[in-house]
Amino acid sequence: METTDKCKGRGMKIVKEKHVNKEGRVVVIEVRKYGFKLIVIRSVKSRIIVAAKVVRIEQHEKNYTFSLLRQAKENLGKKAKIEVLLLYRGFIDGEDLWKIKYIHKIDFIIPSKTNMAITEDARGLRFSEAGPGLWRAEREDKKGRAMAIMGIEGLISYDQYGSESHNRENRFGKDFKANPLNVVMVTKWKGEDYHAGKEKVFLTSLPVDNPLRIIDDYDLRSLIENTTFRELKQGWLVGAIPKKTQAAVTSHIFLTLSMYNMTNAYRTELGDELTGKGIRRFRRETFKETLDKIVIVAGEYFAIFDLEEFALLVGNPPLEFWNVDPEKVKKEYGIE
Repeated sequence: METTDKCKGRGMKIVKEKHVNKEGRVVVIEVRKYGFKLIVIRSVKSRIIVAAKVVRIEQHEKNYTFSLLRQAKENLGKKAKIEVLLLYRGFIDGEDLWKIKYIHKIDFIIPSKTNMAITEDARGLRFSEAGPGLWRAEREDKKGRAMAIMGIEGLISYDQYGSESHNRENRFGKDFKANPLNVVMVTKWKGEDYHAGKEKVFLTSLPVDNPLRIIDDYDLRSLIENTTFRELKQGWLVGAIPKKTQAAVTSHIFLTLSMYNMTNAYRTELGDELTGKGIRRFRRETFKETLDKIVIVAGEYFAIFDLEEFALLVGNPPLEFWNVDPEKVKKEYGIE
């Protein structure tokens, strides 16, 4: 959620961006970004956002894993249960993943990082034969493109995966025993072979004897980018900040999230139609019906007028009428 440096309370971070200079060469430059970061937990099926936080742009999302999780549980109530978290790579932390699984009793799937030992070990097993603890699966997508996935059970090369006391007391000792963690590795995707050392690796607490299922589940995480963040920015205009203060930014974001949630929870026939279309398509299709309309609120009453009709009623009619018949309007309201 970018702002300018004039916004009160905003954060700032420096990011590296690639640009092409006048000579046609790609150069990397450092750019300052100002603003805030929106972090959410969203239901896959309903699209409803069950927890959200707005923090300064430079603050790391993993610092808010458990405050978000607590908020989600409280909002959902005792009758609902979070079964699996599909996590963005930025949330990776060994102790946090252990707590998610063994304290909060929630399974997880998360991409690993290239520089992690468990990633290197998984890639080293690429050409191993399937057997106990190692499964291979292949299939074609709807376009006939081949995919190849491996499931690897119980790798113990992620030292940080464990409780705080386990890591603090034993990690660098001779008798240290790392906790096992399951891995799924993609070696071919949409007909493209990943070269050795470039395979996509995912960490999970779920069984991996059917590795395709893990990848199918994690693929649902893309919905948060396409049907939540993109929808909020392009359709709901969550980035159109009304005032350059932190309070205004936060209020605008949470009001927008509330409207987004209400739309997704709206179960009438009209609501189903709206949620199925998405706000941008709905706006396009109803544009003619809502164009040139105005809502007037007076105390406990409100009315919807065409702008030409309203201008006539307040004694300032337009020079030409395009939408309404002025004589019919005068007759309806008893105007001479």
